[in-house]
Amino acid sequence: MKRLIAMLGCAVLVLAVPAIAQTKTVKGSVKEVGANTVTVSVAGKDMTFNVDAKTTVVARGAGTKAKAAESAGKTGPGLSEVVKVGEAVEVAYHEAGMHADTVRAIASVPPPPPPAAAGEAVDQKAKAASESGVVSAVTGNSLTVKGKAGDTTFAVDTKTIVSGTGFGSAGRKITDAGGKPTLSDFVHSGDSVTVTYHDTGVAKMATNVRVTKKALK
Repeated sequence: MKRLIAMLGCAVLVLAVPAIAQTKTVKGSVKEVGANTVTVSVAGKDMTFNVDAKTTVVARGAGTKAKAAESAGKTGPGLSEVVKVGEAVEVAYHEAGMHADTVRAIASVPPPPPPAAAGEAVDQKAKAASESGVVSAVTGNSLTVKGKAGDTTFAVDTKTIVSGTGFGSAGRKITDAGGKPTLSDFVHSGDSVTVTYHDTGVAKMATNVRVTKKALK
């Protein structure tokens, strides 16, 4: 029923991911799991997401349970078999219809950012940071990078710029053929990257993904 995957341990700018402008990412703890929904408590607010056969679930033991379900002649394990109440998760979703694109188990829910001091105008979006590492997972709306501190997942949207040697020519070939360049056309597991991002408090939004070294094939 659910697509399940296991987690794997000089630049030219191109357009990225034109079809995911409405995708957002949140982190929280699972409050309730239904047959086709999952409710997550995010910063004290309950958010309910719809799940279906297009939802990707990334959780420990998901691959084993998927194989067991396949052996039993089932399309896949139920969501409640791999996602448990109280578990910390990251959900990438489309705001229209609140459809969950990806539900991924994480180690813990990050604490909410402290309130700004009186008279202190702090714009979190204005604070840019960067992180380098090796790509461990790529989806339509997110990129997971294994760095010195472990895995970090970044959200991507139509404003995210992907850069790398030869990407300009590759992007033009795709558009000339009538296609639209996406993140997975240029970034793959094993690639070394540097990600520039803004931490919004609930998600790390990538503004630039620069591929510094392609994975050996």
